[in-house]
Amino acid sequence: MRSCLTFSRHCGYAHPANRILVLESVKSTLRSPKVHSVAIVLATLALLWLFFRGVNLGELRQSLLRASPALIFWSLVATAATYLLRAIRWQGLLRPLGPARLSNCFSATVIGFMVNFLAPARLGEIARPYVLARREGFSASGAFATILLERVFDLVTVVFFVAFWLLLGPKLLGRGDMVSSLKLGGVLGLGFAAVALVSMYFLACYPEPSMAFAKRVFRILPHRVAARAARFLDTFRGGLGVLVHGAGLVKAFLLSVVLWLAICLSFWLAARALAVDIGFGETFLVIGFLTVGVSVPTPGAIGGYHYMCSLALTALFGVGASQAAAVALVGHAISFLPVTFLGILLFVKAGLTISEFKSQEKQK
Repeated sequence: MRSCLTFSRHCGYAHPANRILVLESVKSTLRSPKVHSVAIVLATLALLWLFFRGVNLGELRQSLLRASPALIFWSLVATAATYLLRAIRWQGLLRPLGPARLSNCFSATVIGFMVNFLAPARLGEIARPYVLARREGFSASGAFATILLERVFDLVTVVFFVAFWLLLGPKLLGRGDMVSSLKLGGVLGLGFAAVALVSMYFLACYPEPSMAFAKRVFRILPHRVAARAARFLDTFRGGLGVLVHGAGLVKAFLLSVVLWLAICLSFWLAARALAVDIGFGETFLVIGFLTVGVSVPTPGAIGGYHYMCSLALTALFGVGASQAAAVALVGHAISFLPVTFLGILLFVKAGLTISEFKSQEKQK
């Protein structure tokens, strides 16, 4: 240890200026696209290794071959309905900004999810409001605010479903640690959603004091960055108008409940197609796990979705590893492949490019 300190002094690292240069160099390296890409690849491989560990490939193949085509078809129908429901909910959230055609909301939603599945850094969250703003003439920042509102509604609804089944559903005997983790995740998720929703509510209902407070916080930033942040927040506020109107807020929440019931139905049908006999309400808990899995920034949620799906089925309901793996593979394919193909077609038809979204991201 002493020799390391002597070496660092000899190299001049102990000098504050040199220390700052070293730290800046490390930060620059970590932000490098290559380092970011390598980290994503390693995370994906690690999650896939965890997913396939203990899976008998022969049994997995037999489970896939015995899948019911009819139930898979209806699972696909339920999944398609979820994107229509997302478009209808988004149309309502956008109403304070102006009328938006449902066809444009649906198209932008599908393109956004396709970009999220194929591009890093959740770029689809930028793509959706950008595509819609270009077609409807809205402010992209205002439309972006409605995307964040959607995410809060989604989080609150998933936590509500998980809490509902933990309180009223059958007890999960012998799964104390897993249930405790679910409860902790639910409390943290609900706390985050509450803070976000309250912050956005104050910004929408009390714009002047909220903007004054934000500008005081922005003073720590360089002048040009602070001015840009203030302008963005001012236009962002316009997309939170639904929070001022109680009827629109209630409708958005009810649509969120229907949306997530459709998501649960799609998964339940896929599980039944592979002879995994779990109750419809039990899928609420699985969806809670999947919400965590898809938040891992791997391409197309590969690895994160599969591992968390398998973990939930095996740990909570005693499903065999190979059968759980089959459900994860089929469920992921149903959730991601059709919307990705449709999104690519709509993306090409609209004449869009990924570079457009990246330039918008830099302006946020």
